[in-house]
This record gives sequence, structure tokens and C-alpha cells, in this order.
Amino acid sequence: MNTTKPRQRVDRLYTSVMNGGLMPQKKKSKTRAFSFGDPEPVLGNQIGDYLGVFADMNGYWYLPPVSLAGLAKTLYANGTHASVLEFKQNQLLASVQDNPMITRAEFRGAFKDFEVFDNAYFLAIRNWLGGINRYVRLPAINVRVGTDDNYFLLQSDGSFLEYPASDIIHLNGGDIRQAIYGVPTYFAGIHSILLGEAATLFRRKYYLNGAHSGYILVTFDLDDDKADDIEQAIVQSKGPGNHRSLFLNMESTISGKPGYTKDRVQLLPVGDFGNRDEYDKIKEVTQQDILNMHRVPAGLASIMANNAAGHGDLKNVREVYYDCETIPKQAIWQELNERLLTRGRVVFKEPRWLHIKEI
Repeated sequence: MNTTKPRQRVDRLYTSVMNGGLMPQKKKSKTRAFSFGDPEPVLGNQIGDYLGVFADMNGYWYLPPVSLAGLAKTLYANGTHASVLEFKQNQLLASVQDNPMITRAEFRGAFKDFEVFDNAYFLAIRNWLGGINRYVRLPAINVRVGTDDNYFLLQSDGSFLEYPASDIIHLNGGDIRQAIYGVPTYFAGIHSILLGEAATLFRRKYYLNGAHSGYILVTFDLDDDKADDIEQAIVQSKGPGNHRSLFLNMESTISGKPGYTKDRVQLLPVGDFGNRDEYDKIKEVTQQDILNMHRVPAGLASIMANNAAGHGDLKNVREVYYDCETIPKQAIWQELNERLLTRGRVVFKEPRWLHIKEI
């Protein structure tokens, strides 16, 4: 009796290429199997692990409580999240008055910094007499609060610039766990942002690799040469996929003796992902979570209504949003006026639609 163990060959790629008809009488191969492809993780790290605020190993500055680079990456992970943040930035940009000491370009960058990182920084540019001529925005992603009443601006080459605290105006959105850096409120919904990204990437792979559901491909009584040909075709045909499949080449037996199998090739599906896929539901739920955590109405965020009633009267929605969200956010920015020179104070104008009389 042959006691040789089945030979296994493993590969990550697969196909269903197969020659039909009965095979010529050649030496039968032993049962073989190889599987392909573990699911690939979308996220390589966790930016949600909160460890507190500690000094960097050099002792010069405090490390932010969350990854600033990770927060920036969320803008490119989810279209709804990025769009809503820009909408909130534009509400402030549209209502801020021209300032002789801070250009609109500087305001635009600072507004974006504050919406993404909950921190914004302005550097005072002084003349040779020590007076302040203007203020420029420092990119929040590269600014660190120093441990000795100072601030640092990190450079791409690993160096840094140091500024005294008297030259830096820091708008801190606040965090109940520490007072050095702000942490954006949307951080509580970061998993919804990343879940939406994961669903989209999964769906792309689902169509790109052409493997819409996992299966088991079974063949019987192929000789080694034919099995090797099929295996090679499998290796060369498909890209990495989201679904796991298995190829088996088996020897048909009846009571331990060679037998006959009606179907020389069998395809056994292990799932019908096309019908049971929850992609649309995931996208809908994560989109609603993002709108909720940003407190932006769907109609103002350019989200199409999925019912006959629509989003209601958008003029009323706009006014409620302005009263509940835009005015409080303007008040936060006006906290800068405690340190800005009088001629550089941040002032917001009323929206033009407040003065339009309805006919």
C-alpha cells in the first residue's frame, strides 16, 4: 500500500483555466492542493492609540497626543470627510474680513489646519525695531510646543527652527486630557472614516482582480504534467485578491481502488459575495456617521437625498447651521484678538443672505 503523503503546493494567485475531456492514460498523480492569498490589511498602523503627552527623546518639545500625519492621511482616506472639512473651512473663509496683517492665503491655510488638527499657529514677523509688521501661518503638522516656553518648526531634512513663545500665537481647540495640544472632535469617529476607506478599497479589489467570490476547484485523475501546467497557469493569471480559493487535484477511488468520477472537473463555491455584499450599507452608515460627527447637514454637504422629501428647505437649514455652528466657530477664532494687535484683529462679517429681503 502506498503511504506517501499528499504533496502540497501553495501560491497566492489562481485561475480556472482547464482542459476538458478525458485525459490520456498516464501515471496518475497523488492528491495535491494549494491555496492562495491571505486577505490584505488596509491599515498598517493604529493612529487611535492615545498615550498622553510626553516630551520627545531630545527633551526639546512635547509630542502630540495623536499622530498628526495620521490625521492628515484621513483627508485622503474618505471623500465625505475631506469634503465636509473643506466646507467648514469655506464657511469661515467666506465671512472673514480682509485683514491688513494676515492675508487671506494665510487665513485659508490656518482655517484648514484648525479643522484637521484642532491647532493653528501664527508667527509674528518683526521689523528691526521689534515691532510686528504681519503674521504668517505656520503649518500645524510640523509645529511642536516646546518644553521651555518656546515653539519648534520641524523641517523636512530633520532640522528645526526655534521661536520664542512671544512670537507665536497658538489657537488650541482643547482636549480634556491635556492642555498642550488640541485634538479634533471628529477623532471620536475616526473608525467610521477608516471603515469607509476599507469598504471602498475592498470593492476596488473585488472588481480589479476578477475574483468576486471564493471557490474550490477540484479535478480528478490528472497526471503530474497536466497538473503542473494548470498550476503554472494559475500562478501567472491573477493578481492578489480579497477572497481565498483552493485548487485540488485528487485521485478518484472506490473502496480504496481506482474508480470513475462522472464530473472530472468540479467548481464548489464557498460564498456568493455578489449577492450578500453589504458594501452599500457600509457606505451609507459610515457617511451618516461622518456627517453626524462633523455636525454638517447632508444637504449642505452636497449629499444626494435618498427619499422623495429631500433635505427640506435648504435656506432654513443654512440659517440654523450658521447660528449653531458657524457663529460659535467664529468666536473661537476671535480668541486670537487677545494677542493680536488692534489693526490685525480677526473680524467676521455677516453673511449677505441676512440682508436679502424676501419678496
